[in-house]
Amino acid sequence: MPKIHPSAVVAEGAVLASDVEVGPLCYIGPHVELGPGCRLIAQCHIDGHTRLGAGNVLYPFASLGQNAQDHGVEPGSITYLEVGDGNIFREGCTVHTGTKPGTKTVIGNGCMFMNSSHVAHNCRVGNQVIMVGFSGLAGYCEVGDRALISGLCGMHQFCRVGRLAILSGGSVFSQDVPPFMMAEGRNGGVKMINLVGLKRAGFSEETIRVIKHIHRLYYRSGLAPSNALNAVRTQLPQIPEVLEFIAFCESSKRGVLPARIEGKRA
Repeated sequence: MPKIHPSAVVAEGAVLASDVEVGPLCYIGPHVELGPGCRLIAQCHIDGHTRLGAGNVLYPFASLGQNAQDHGVEPGSITYLEVGDGNIFREGCTVHTGTKPGTKTVIGNGCMFMNSSHVAHNCRVGNQVIMVGFSGLAGYCEVGDRALISGLCGMHQFCRVGRLAILSGGSVFSQDVPPFMMAEGRNGGVKMINLVGLKRAGFSEETIRVIKHIHRLYYRSGLAPSNALNAVRTQLPQIPEVLEFIAFCESSKRGVLPARIEGKRA
């Protein structure tokens, strides 16, 4: 049987795996499902049509599954939050369900959401993503695997952050940040590749060398974006990382973040 503190409230209808731990003063709503090994330390709030996989940990004052902060929410409509396995939600973190009926917010596996970070409605967050304290995603954002969103960063709605990209602290973006890149400032631009992140992810020196060439061609050649992307396509070996970068840029709807201009104020 789940281990539930006497002061916790678990609404009728909630489904908890047999080894779930629910600490003092927690609330679990009637449509919540918690997978094996989930642990709510204390004073957590999970509501809505929310499903958590295995091994997720919620720290005090984390709040998951609340309605979207959107005037377009239809009262009484059913929206969803789906969370994978092994995620950590630190103090004051908030994650909301989708906006339109039947829509959902999705979080993958192995992510860490630090204190007071926020994931808005209809976002899709990949695996092993880190969101540092007081960072936030507006509605419909997408974040690729192993991206790092530093403290006090903000993403405009419908924007994307590519796989293994890193956003420097205090940055705000309203365009897409491509995979493998480091971006900083208030739409300040791409500065360099995420070299440390790529090495930690086990990328070979040869692959990192090609990604450096992507950065030079797309961001330092002086070519217009379409011509620069064509240069990436024609001048570099078409390894998976090159194809991923090309596909990301070609599918951008808000535009790809340009290069950071040296001397430009953040």
